[in-house]
Amino acid sequence: MAAYICKFSMIVLFVSPIYLLLRRPWRHWDKRETALTIFVLFTVALLALAFEGTYGTPSAMLESMRHRVTSGERINLVPFRTISTFFRHFMPDIFLVNIVGNIVMFMPWGFGIVLLWKKNQSVRRVLFLCFFITALIEMGQLFIGRSVDVDDLILNFAGGCAGAALCAGIKRRFPILEEFAK
Repeated sequence: MAAYICKFSMIVLFVSPIYLLLRRPWRHWDKRETALTIFVLFTVALLALAFEGTYGTPSAMLESMRHRVTSGERINLVPFRTISTFFRHFMPDIFLVNIVGNIVMFMPWGFGIVLLWKKNQSVRRVLFLCFFITALIEMGQLFIGRSVDVDDLILNFAGGCAGAALCAGIKRRFPILEEFAK
């Protein structure tokens, strides 16, 4: 887990100056701009970690994807197969990364989309966006040699939805947070 946190932090440190130079948030800095900056940096780091893999020419990556889809190599489409394995053969550090990590890493995504944009405050929209980002990541991993697992999709989706629900609950309790949404 420490290695992931270290990589995540390094990505954020690398991307921060680029984001700040492109966005120039100091021109209109407020609470929402701070939250948006944190959300964007988090999302970029999350995607960078999710798409860490083996890259090649587009044709080689496409061929690799075709081979994997036809052979089923490193693809799990059986819901809860991997999750149940982590429970049956419990090893704390592996469980922490693969179960807890997959949920917790997507909670800020769900929290941020509800906090920052009014149009994303409907349950239907949250469900769509949480599913879309996780499905996009899993499908993209087909091309770069990473394992593709429906259980990752389930856990990431659950984390995004949990983050959105947490944000909605906090906003009900503290209506002042409504000023973040545009």
